[in-house]
Amino acid sequence: MQPDRRQFLGGMGLAFAMPAAAASAPPPAFAPLVPDGRLPVNRERATRLMREAGIDALVGVSPANSFYATNFRSLLAEMGLPMAVAGIIPADPVKPVFAVLPSLDIRRAAASSREWPALIAYTAIRDADRYATAADYADAQPRVMPGWPANGALTPREALWDQTEKARPLAVAGSVELGVARALSELGLAGGTVAIDEPGLAAMLPHVGMGAVKLRPGDNFFLRLRQIKSAVEIDRMRAVARLNDGAAMAMIAQLRPGMTHADIEALFFAEVVRRGGRPEFVVAGMTAGLRSERLVAHEPFMVDCCGNFDGYSGDYARTIVLGTPPTLLINRSKRLSAIARALTAELRPGMRYSDISARGQAIAKAMGADCVIGVGPHSVGLTHSDDPWRDDLPFKARLDVTMEPGMVITIDMPTLEPGWGSMHFESLIVINKDGAEWLGRDDDVLHEVTV
Repeated sequence: MQPDRRQFLGGMGLAFAMPAAAASAPPPAFAPLVPDGRLPVNRERATRLMREAGIDALVGVSPANSFYATNFRSLLAEMGLPMAVAGIIPADPVKPVFAVLPSLDIRRAAASSREWPALIAYTAIRDADRYATAADYADAQPRVMPGWPANGALTPREALWDQTEKARPLAVAGSVELGVARALSELGLAGGTVAIDEPGLAAMLPHVGMGAVKLRPGDNFFLRLRQIKSAVEIDRMRAVARLNDGAAMAMIAQLRPGMTHADIEALFFAEVVRRGGRPEFVVAGMTAGLRSERLVAHEPFMVDCCGNFDGYSGDYARTIVLGTPPTLLINRSKRLSAIARALTAELRPGMRYSDISARGQAIAKAMGADCVIGVGPHSVGLTHSDDPWRDDLPFKARLDVTMEPGMVITIDMPTLEPGWGSMHFESLIVINKDGAEWLGRDDDVLHEVTV
């Protein structure tokens, strides 16, 4: 649609249509990533938690939190610039979410089909030297960044970029903190209570006219908020599970004796990228690596694979053997599979992480497990380990989370036995109102690769 000036200056959301794609090569055998353009933020939960805590707005600038609020990752963030994008979520559900982002990203926004919050662009502060000894810079004006002159007929995408820049002034604020101050003013919260996930940004706000804002730490608040996934996020996590598990399976099929841990990483990372994702990690063998530095036929080893798709992490772990599996491995794998399925069948809202671990150990003992099996539940979402920590301690210690509908978790169930090898079983699980559901593959613990 044609955006107007009011939308660009922030008031309502913004969406752009993606130009039709040109003809391309035949599609791969698997279904690649189709990005979900909807805003992921759980506004209903955000409003409830903020009102319970007496917070008027939540500001996130970490890569995970800003993406959660804005649906966007900045090119500058990819280059390593901290606090490149800020997302501002007001407690009042009628007021818009704001995204403060670099002006150079506006063209990237125009070329996507994502749903957008209200946007405020920033460039750099004009006449910066005059503030060298100033305590405050609320009056700082943005530098106007001239566009590149055209030379020839514009392509359809270039015409969209040009339309975007003409409809929107690319210098609304001089910096991210000035943009956040602008958003808070637009929301009527220049004197409100605001939780911020980054102390550096919180320290800047009093110097840009926000001295009346009452500041609270917001990093753990974001983790609590993100634990219960919105319907959009659960849809994304279903897609993530399919893509991440598929990448792992494709990697497993290519494993051969003699490969190193670096070879395994290269295979998995390539399969993640082929499916439109970004690699995060793969653990193979023991947590410190392969027992013999290279893969050995008939020796059991685990693979724990995590790729990121559309902003969200997958998590898939299985037990691998190259060639014919020994009898002990077959028996242990069958038992681990039975333990994992029995434990998953018991998952319910109201269970705590400690309850899940205790039940897993009790089931393992009842089923006659002859090896140590770890049982470690954790949340998965915008990061691999998406759990909040306790607020009552002076150091970080993970909260013993109570299960609620809408949580996406996984349960690490490894065995690491020096002198023998390793096993593992792990898949994404969503907690429902009356139980749990596998989001990923419900396949065997043991994968035998013919070599």
